[in-house]
Amino acid sequence: MYKILTIVLLISVSFGANAQKFGYLNSAEVLSKVPEVALADSLLRMYQDSLVKAGEPLVSAFQKHVQDYQVESQKGNLAPIEAKKKEEELTKEQDTLKALENDVKLKLIQRRETLYNPIIDKIDSLVKKIGKDNNYTMIFDSSQPGYLYLPEGDNLGALVLKELGLQ
Repeated sequence: MYKILTIVLLISVSFGANAQKFGYLNSAEVLSKVPEVALADSLLRMYQDSLVKAGEPLVSAFQKHVQDYQVESQKGNLAPIEAKKKEEELTKEQDTLKALENDVKLKLIQRRETLYNPIIDKIDSLVKKIGKDNNYTMIFDSSQPGYLYLPEGDNLGALVLKELGLQ
């Protein structure tokens, strides 16, 4: 009996010593309160507008070429060989616009990373520091789906905002 009691006591002590501490934060909420994010949003929008504006003349020219082709085709002014040649030119022009669109998307992704990565890295470092300083085993992001219950006392969002000097 004494051996069983000793084993139970040792097991309960080892479970207590290995207690895990979990926390969470809503990264989307934290990011929405960081002033640098608003500036990055504004800079990204201005960059996107400049890229779109640069491509507008090409889109307008393509639309005019398509319209001219449709008018000539409906009037019957194009021989089959001319119509085929015009269609090939329009297809080539359309491919150029698609390549331009893909280039714009890539440039926006790169600019977004350039603007937001330093902010995200700063918050990530703070979360890791808070986790280490407060002995958290894991810290979850509640902005991701899949959490059924998160007690308010373990929400570290306010602590992260405090470390950022925003509260």
